[in-house]
Amino acid sequence: MVEDDLLGLIDPVLKGLGAVVEEGEEFRQPPLDVLRYYRRKVRLNWVPLVGSALHVVAVVRQPVDIGFSAAEYTKLLTRLAMAVNSRFPPWRKPRALALGLTTVILTPEPIRPEDDATLGGVLGNLSRQRAVLVGLIRLNLGQEALSFALSGNPEGLFSEPERLVDTLTPHFRRFVPLMEL
Repeated sequence: MVEDDLLGLIDPVLKGLGAVVEEGEEFRQPPLDVLRYYRRKVRLNWVPLVGSALHVVAVVRQPVDIGFSAAEYTKLLTRLAMAVNSRFPPWRKPRALALGLTTVILTPEPIRPEDDATLGGVLGNLSRQRAVLVGLIRLNLGQEALSFALSGNPEGLFSEPERLVDTLTPHFRRFVPLMEL
């Protein structure tokens, strides 16, 4: 599968949920290549500014200087959170203080059975960032394999991660660890 085919799978799902597509961006230092952003405004409660959130899905290529470990992926997600914070500041329309983030990472490294556990360890590690990591999906397009980790979804407000996984699973293999007795 190539990147255009992947975006062709993702676009209708996220647009169907009301997301707006925005072009990505590339940063040289530290390296980060965002192919595309999808954003959707979410209502947390009736208070106008405080009660609004923005859910962003970012499709990124894994930078060459980032390996696959929990510490390395925390660095990558911190870079991405800073990019998303600058791209969608709270004072720019659509105004929202809270920011939910789902990340789809395209990686050249092979997907292994233990990758889901590693990604799960990364979910809670974005400290001092406005973005809250809701879902993390790792894809190897050449291997056609997928691993992912999803966090709790308050009141079903951020449905994008589950819908993405449901859409991608028929097209990508999953490597699950064997059950130990």
